[in-house]
Amino acid sequence: MTGSASLRCFAARRSAKVMVIPLASAGALVAERKTLARPYAEAVFRLASEASSLQRWGDMLSYFAVAVADKNLAFVLGDPSVTGEQIDVLLASLLEDISDQERALISMLRENGKLQLLPEIAALFNALWANAEGTVDASVVSAFVLDEAQISKLAKMLKKELDRNVNIKASVDPSIIGGVIIRAGDTVIDGSVAGSLRDLTSYLTR
Repeated sequence: MTGSASLRCFAARRSAKVMVIPLASAGALVAERKTLARPYAEAVFRLASEASSLQRWGDMLSYFAVAVADKNLAFVLGDPSVTGEQIDVLLASLLEDISDQERALISMLRENGKLQLLPEIAALFNALWANAEGTVDASVVSAFVLDEAQISKLAKMLKKELDRNVNIKASVDPSIIGGVIIRAGDTVIDGSVAGSLRDLTSYLTR
């Protein structure tokens, strides 16, 4: 049976569960996941740096981060009838030319019950990589599509503010009404109209 067929077979035997998490608890959960993921990300980053294989490890982590977020694979990983060895074989089969070190990482995460942290591990690894190269990824959310000139202007502003080169990923969210919201590492700049209205409301209700 192929890997994809196995996924369908196992997924068919499980039913989806919906869990509602309060907003405050969700924020705490995200912070906790990052804390748990950080030692793994730092260890892999050191290994990749020493082996001059940052690109390879970055690509691998990003690939598995997407894979474990797939609902069908999540069903398989949570199926008590699937052995740890079967999970290791299945995950290894998803990536061609997987190395022994990469297999060892996936196996260790599985043994420690931390496979679900792969998205956070990948994000932290990429942040460490960007920091080492003097760059930072910035998320820019605007009410309307920004043109190249506007994005370039924002990149120059952020470079001056953060003292490093900035890679901008732009997205659109009409709900912010106008302006932009910028997130770069631990820095958040809320220049949206919606944000200003919230601040005004808070001020008026004090």
